[in-house]
Amino acid sequence: MALDYSETADKIIEAVGGPDNIASAGHCMTRLRLVLQDESRADDEAVRKIKGVKSVIHQGGQYQIVIGNEVANLFKEFKARGDFGGGSSAAPQKAQGSVIQRLFGFISGCMTPLLPAMLGCGMVKVVLTLLTTFAGLDSSGSTYIILNAMGDCFFTFLPIFLAYTTAKKLDGSPMLFMVVGAALVYPDLVTLLTDSSLETGTFLGMDCTWFFGIPVICATYASSVLPILLMAPVMKRVEDFADKVSPNVLKSFLKPLIFVIICVPVALCILGPVGNVAGNALSGAFSAMYNTVPWLTICLLSAAMPFIVMTGMHYALIPLAVNNLALLGFDALLLTTMFCSNLAQGGASFGVGFKTKDTETKSEGIACGISAVVAGVTEPAMYGINLRFGKPMLAAVIGAGVSGLFCGIFHVVGYTMGGSPSLLTLICFIGGDEPMRGVVFGAVGALITIVISFALAFILYKDPAEEPIAAQTGPAAMSEPLPELFTLLSPMSGELVKLEDVPDEVFASKALGEGVAIIPSEGKVVAPCDGVVSAMMDTRHAIGIATPRGMELLIHVGLNTVELGGKFYEYKVMEGDTVKTGDVLIEFDIDGIREAGYPLHTPVLVTNADEYGFVRATDARSVKTGDVLLTISRREEQEK
Repeated sequence: MALDYSETADKIIEAVGGPDNIASAGHCMTRLRLVLQDESRADDEAVRKIKGVKSVIHQGGQYQIVIGNEVANLFKEFKARGDFGGGSSAAPQKAQGSVIQRLFGFISGCMTPLLPAMLGCGMVKVVLTLLTTFAGLDSSGSTYIILNAMGDCFFTFLPIFLAYTTAKKLDGSPMLFMVVGAALVYPDLVTLLTDSSLETGTFLGMDCTWFFGIPVICATYASSVLPILLMAPVMKRVEDFADKVSPNVLKSFLKPLIFVIICVPVALCILGPVGNVAGNALSGAFSAMYNTVPWLTICLLSAAMPFIVMTGMHYALIPLAVNNLALLGFDALLLTTMFCSNLAQGGASFGVGFKTKDTETKSEGIACGISAVVAGVTEPAMYGINLRFGKPMLAAVIGAGVSGLFCGIFHVVGYTMGGSPSLLTLICFIGGDEPMRGVVFGAVGALITIVISFALAFILYKDPAEEPIAAQTGPAAMSEPLPELFTLLSPMSGELVKLEDVPDEVFASKALGEGVAIIPSEGKVVAPCDGVVSAMMDTRHAIGIATPRGMELLIHVGLNTVELGGKFYEYKVMEGDTVKTGDVLIEFDIDGIREAGYPLHTPVLVTNADEYGFVRATDARSVKTGDVLLTISRREEQEK
């Protein structure tokens, strides 16, 4: 972490006059944007002296603090210190990508906020297992009952918690959405739908009871996730409908009445049973596949897991893992495969760290390896080492696959949700008829994945300077160093403007980096080089790209266009996407932006230009998409 975000946020709040002087707070791609009650109370000089602050600007009634690429992380700490009038000034971003990508994004957005509670209660259940297995805790005693309640409470009432995060994701009313979740786990309804002694009928071959003559399938919804996820669009549409048809004078009670009287029956009579059947079918399919070819199932998923993580699809597997734990009593789909994969990422990173002669890479490799193996946090190892150099990722995939094969053969499964899978979560494998069997074989699987990925990475990896020239032909490899001269192509056609002539103090002062600005002649931004989309904004007016060579690029379409709230802009990629030179990144409406009164100057910046000797723009007065725009060199070349 380049900044201590917590300390920086505290210092900024103090320097601008305290929390009571902040009317609202938001951020754009590079700036913290504050509206202050009294700007005279802010000490500009004190703000500028804070580590990480590049500049201070008073503009458009906003107190703008220029931070750079780390502003999003800083803002998380900033908003944690108070609502400040409500979050970002940016408008919600319209979902981008394919239907599948949007679906995974929605599930991820609903499930991710639940992870702390899920993992905390899951670890209580692990502690309970340890106490009953090794300390002889009486399962009928009050201590056991209280601990069991602590561990089970989240999972029992999961539909209620999920309804809350779903409402936040859809900008719905959390309390209304939670009523639907509460209805699914209401004790009397649970008894009605599960007590075989009560009078029931049958519908489609399933036991049911009746609600005004409508069949209600007998099912239990504790620990379920699919019913609420299926209800999400229904709840949002019904709330909007209820809000629209309710007169203002009656809205306070009529809107919630309409919502509850429609949504709860739909959940109980239609989508709840559908979700229950779908969940049972998915768990049954996984169980059949796992029971038939466990070695192949876990082997392939373990090997593929790093790429699943890159797309964010692993969050979409959480509902299935929770479903498996509730119905089967165990899960290997997520818990075992991520265990094998995470440790493999760490092992490969260790291999690079021990092989390299470069001091910085050695330090990074060992630190990233510890993060993955001990804490289960793999992003530093995955992006900072293994993908960066290419061959270590191959080593990690092979190591995870072999370990998954072993764990599949010996049926290593997780019996509860713990932290991010790592060596510390071996205790989550305690359970079953032989409680310690999973831990023993899990430890062997861990040793296999770490040793194999370490050994292969150690063998395959070579420091960039040692790579033969033949290996550097074609598209740049992830391990290729920055050459003495590197050219960056223009992401758009238009007229060139020197950065110092841009009518914005931050860009003109080069506080955010070196580069040039373009006044575009067409509404399209393309990738100026190969790289990964590293930063995006809700307002879609700017994009960051990290290149394999370590450069960090920022393309900012228009000046102060964050105020448009995303109007006139559309992203064509998603954060984390790998892009090739010429891929379309953003499309925008030139006429709309101009008519709204915003300058179209588009800075194209190398934000970490201080790491290179110089960044020089072409001498041409105008460029076409794909023309050479910037020339970047290391310091050694400049000295020549």
